[in-house]
Amino acid sequence: MNVLVINGSPRRNGNTATLVEAFADEARKARHNVSIKQIGSMDIRGCRNCDACRKTLNGNCVQDDDMRDIFPLMRECEALIIASPIYYYSSTGQTHCFIERCYAFERLPKLKKAALLLTAGGGGFTSAIQTYKDAIIGHMGAKDMGIITAVVSQAKSSAKLDEARSIARKL
Repeated sequence: MNVLVINGSPRRNGNTATLVEAFADEARKARHNVSIKQIGSMDIRGCRNCDACRKTLNGNCVQDDDMRDIFPLMRECEALIIASPIYYYSSTGQTHCFIERCYAFERLPKLKKAALLLTAGGGGFTSAIQTYKDAIIGHMGAKDMGIITAVVSQAKSSAKLDEARSIARKL
């Protein structure tokens, strides 16, 4: 299975990355093809609603940013894992922009499954969870494989790492 992991954290070795690596290692053990995109420091802009993409619905966005490297992976992904820290009660701006840019497809053509991995300094997961449920599960029709929320150092706890590995095994 082709698995695309979107890590919206700008911290390459932070709590979100820890969960992502636990998930990815387990998914690779199960012989899934895993691509991780560290978008936290990439140039990913929000959707401009110009509707140019609506002619093809296959990721042909007119914006020239780092999504150009991600669109080909989106076309082929069968599982989409979105990981993000919570910044002021929502996912990071890059994560939110990534979700907006899924509009260029309407629905990812091969997507079957999805999961959400969230970390935070103190909570505030509601908005990110609702966006995931509405856009990825509800609208795109992916099967939810699980949502992990971890506050502060919980992301590095054996319990949370086991949760991430468990999601990978369920793919």
